[in-house]
Amino acid sequence: MKVIVAGFIKTGTKTMAAVLDTLGYTVYDWEHHLYHVGDEWIKILQQGGTKEDFRRMYENVDVGVDIPFSVFWEEISEAFPDAKIIFSQRTSEEAWEKSLLNQIKMFNTNWGFLALSTLSYTGFKFFTKVSIVARVLFGNYNFFPWNAFYGVSMTVARKRYRDHCNSVLTRAPKDRLLIFDLRDGWKPLCEFLGKDIPNVPFPHENERGKLAENLMKRSPIFKQMQNEMMISLSVIGLILCYLLYLSIGLFM
Repeated sequence: MKVIVAGFIKTGTKTMAAVLDTLGYTVYDWEHHLYHVGDEWIKILQQGGTKEDFRRMYENVDVGVDIPFSVFWEEISEAFPDAKIIFSQRTSEEAWEKSLLNQIKMFNTNWGFLALSTLSYTGFKFFTKVSIVARVLFGNYNFFPWNAFYGVSMTVARKRYRDHCNSVLTRAPKDRLLIFDLRDGWKPLCEFLGKDIPNVPFPHENERGKLAENLMKRSPIFKQMQNEMMISLSVIGLILCYLLYLSIGLFM
């Protein structure tokens, strides 16, 4: 682990993932955490974990970003004492809350995205883990994978965000920390990381909360879920056709 992105969810984490990928790092975003090391995360959230667990989970990964990873930035930084820490936050708590609510709304109204939790085996496992993470971090009352984004307690969410930001700003080692404003672009980030400035525009991801749509189009993990969903729909269609054939035969 070379870089820990300690910004909380909805603080430009998707942009940071794209930026660091452009700089040549191997990046684990939220879907990678839950797909590749999801079982380990559930163990940590439900039973506890150690520095050795984090070191084993991320020893071959350059960068971690987004939840549940970012919530445990301090434990992970202890497991990787040479890793640099990058932190971003919104201009205000109100701006952060508005962004989170918009993201939740986008998730809950994208029926194709939600259908992955019931019509894909990979999706069912994935969103079951999302539900557990959401209950721990945001006080969700959901119990089923297809309800993973319902029932966020904004009182809990605001406190999580506030406490998280205070924790990073007061506890992160100053010699390893960059407080980064995404509007500043490549220069301060590349200087901090010792990287040359790429000859490409600075990315801006997940604008207007289109994460679900972008994941469905770009993520290999979510494409796998979609392929499994299409197989499930085909099987259901064949079963329905067969039942229709049998019912017609009964009346002939």
